Amino acid sequence: MTKHPLPPDWHERQKALDITRSCIVQAPAGSGKTELLSQRYLRLLAQVDHPEEIYAITFTRKAAAEMRNRVLAALDAANGDAPEEPHRRLTWNLARAAMARDAECDWQIARNPNRLRIQTFDSLSHALARQMPLQSELGASPATTEAPETHYREAARATLRMLEDPALGPDISTLLTHLDNRQGQLEGLLCSMLARRDQWLAHALSSPGGDAIDAALEDGPGAQHDDGRDGDDGRGAVWG
Repeated sequence: MTKHPLPPDWHERQKALDITRSCIVQAPAGSGKTELLSQRYLRLLAQVDHPEEIYAITFTRKAAAEMRNRVLAALDAANGDAPEEPHRRLTWNLARAAMARDAECDWQIARNPNRLRIQTFDSLSHALARQMPLQSELGASPATTEAPETHYREAARATLRMLEDPALGPDISTLLTHLDNRQGQLEGLLCSMLARRDQWLAHALSSPGGDAIDAALEDGPGAQHDDGRDGDDGRGAVWG
């Protein structure tokens, strides 16, 4: 009897480490998705010419930090003895190959861990915006705020100032008439909409005429919307 038996989904995990093809991994929290993503990252690291060619993207800074720490810990542990557990030994072997590539190309990742592109969607967007200042039209380097309410209110007030705009003015006038000209209430409603833009923005972009939004409203308040997320902060993707 094997002292450390293989997990029942071992063969599926091996398929996910095939870097010649894309894959989707779905599993509950605590099942080892982050470890699997780290292993795929290490395998990619052993093949590329520069570590910056690989992007590991996740939703939260906590998840990004956890994965970065796992990769760096695996690279550090590669200098020691091989572990007995099959999944840990696999990580050790992948890290050994990555370290060999590091030495061959003189990356010096241990001294320059920031060369590992393990980040959030926000940080990736910021990096792209910094590289394309003219296209982004943002001017100064953008930043993410944890208190967006002030910006929502500024945007709402800027919208209300467009009352005389020939394109948007009639719609704003209709809203104000419906609300008995209570501009403060309309401002608050606009702020509330901006805070929930993930629920309606896709409809607005896909159907500028409003047909998609009207159809969504007709579904009623009980309609369910699936955005593809499973609620696990450890979710992410590795591209290389």
